[in-house]
Amino acid sequence: MSAPAAGPSLLEIVDGSVSYGSGDMVSHVSIGLRPGEIVGLVGESGCGKSTTARAMLGLVPLSSGELLLRGKPASGNRRELRSTVQAIFQNPAASFNPKRSLLDSVIEPLRVHHRGSRAEQRHRALRELDRVGISELVAGRRPAEVSGGQCQRAAIARATVLSPEVLICDEPVSALDVSIQAQILELLAELRAEQRLAILFISHDLGVVASLCDRTAVMFAGKIVEEGAATEVATRPRHPYSLILHDSAPELDRPPTWQPRLKIRQGADDVDGRTLPGCRFAALCPRATPECEQAQPELEAIDAGHLVACLHPVDTSPGTDPERDEPDLAQPGPAGPVLPEPADSTPSGTTPDLHRSALH
Repeated sequence: MSAPAAGPSLLEIVDGSVSYGSGDMVSHVSIGLRPGEIVGLVGESGCGKSTTARAMLGLVPLSSGELLLRGKPASGNRRELRSTVQAIFQNPAASFNPKRSLLDSVIEPLRVHHRGSRAEQRHRALRELDRVGISELVAGRRPAEVSGGQCQRAAIARATVLSPEVLICDEPVSALDVSIQAQILELLAELRAEQRLAILFISHDLGVVASLCDRTAVMFAGKIVEEGAATEVATRPRHPYSLILHDSAPELDRPPTWQPRLKIRQGADDVDGRTLPGCRFAALCPRATPECEQAQPELEAIDAGHLVACLHPVDTSPGTDPERDEPDLAQPGPAGPVLPEPADSTPSGTTPDLHRSALH
């Protein structure tokens, strides 16, 4: 992993919110991408990761906050935003026109932005496809005639053919098998090193994020609850949700007696954190106090470069037991008792859907 460039962000969403209907899907989110940096955004399904990605692409309007490109409002130059920031989506086949060849789809951005003659566009598209491992023969095929891995490689070529400076990758490997996942991740790492791309990498897989990314932001119910160096968040998560998310990922080397360090409170599975007046994780958090149900914690530095939005962050230092290191509480809240579950109880059925990382 190469070191990201220091300095100002190339693309940044500042205190951004996105509203659908009567409420915010994403609330007061700030994420910046510097040249040569890969930032991982993790969280369960429905937490707002893809909405954040669409907002940073300029595809959905912000209800509050601002999107900045090179420090200036992106709303003033949409054309520059669309050529500078490109996307790779989760389902590679669905992101292509089924009636057109892969080559024609990769040429399309060059046509839209009037880059070169037809011959030059074809040459540049073939060169980009060759760089990601797609031959001219395969490039002439339609999406249904190639594998998922080949289709995703073509999607990367389409995203990079304009020589963008930022890539927004919305779960680009979740639909691929493990061996192809590793190849695509290696390709993204190579592109970052060669072109100093700034990348937002959205994933459910904490192992992939820890291996590929420089920084990690953890999202729950539309808010960033923890942010820091990827290895630090992976090895020493400090927000209770981050810790539960980490422990929910299966690991083959765990002993039969292993127990998760924290468990989600039962009986509040259907509570939408976006509707709560206080901490959005309070209804599910085994460490929640009455104060958590009223006060909304802000992201604050708990260590150098490590931010946590929690009134009672977890101590995950070696030798500590997060379940025993409880805040001073004993009062039940509206969603039920706020004491940890017994050690022999089974985890809630709402454990986030995570799969084993190809690089973990």
